[in-house]
Amino acid sequence: MRGKHEDHSTETLATGPACVEIPAIEPARHGSPTTSNRGWAPLLEACLADFKDATEAGDTACIPALVKIVADLALIERGAIRPGSRRAQQALRVGRLSLARRLITRHLEKPALSPGMIAEMLGVSIRYVHVLFETTGASFSQTVTAQRLSESRRLLCEKPPRPIADIALSCGFGSLATFYRIFSTSEGLTPGEFRGKSGTDALADASPSGPGVVIHLTAK
Repeated sequence: MRGKHEDHSTETLATGPACVEIPAIEPARHGSPTTSNRGWAPLLEACLADFKDATEAGDTACIPALVKIVADLALIERGAIRPGSRRAQQALRVGRLSLARRLITRHLEKPALSPGMIAEMLGVSIRYVHVLFETTGASFSQTVTAQRLSESRRLLCEKPPRPIADIALSCGFGSLATFYRIFSTSEGLTPGEFRGKSGTDALADASPSGPGVVIHLTAK
């Protein structure tokens, strides 16, 4: 017989023609060791956002791994998986990487964006943040620069056109000169030359690197 406090309610993730059920998230109980102040709920939310992005983009290769991570994080939140277990640590690493990438996007306009800032938001060490990004094949700095370039390409193709100096600042480049140097090195064109191309062609040529791109779900 089940104990009166057991709850096996579930939530459903749609994955195309099939659906996968994951444990529902309960409101945290006062004094519970599985409350969201451990930082697990934000990790779950970030991975759910990644799942939504992957589904909308039709990225079927990433969806099964994301479903597993989301389910494991939900079980950690409910206390069904020990946080110190190998399975939990894998899910937490992926969740932290997902959240870190979204925090970068959220604070992209800040020139002072740094591993220390993200580490403080995640509640981990700066070294841990560096290790998270090393597993993706791109350092923290490279990831930030890629997102800034991606956003600047998008803004350069907007109509009506915004001043290039405004775009540089809104993307977190510390100065117009820095923006021109980094953008020209990456694209082989100045921002003005890039804008001079057809907006449609420029967007098609731009390599996606925004927060919706899900990579390396097997972070070590």
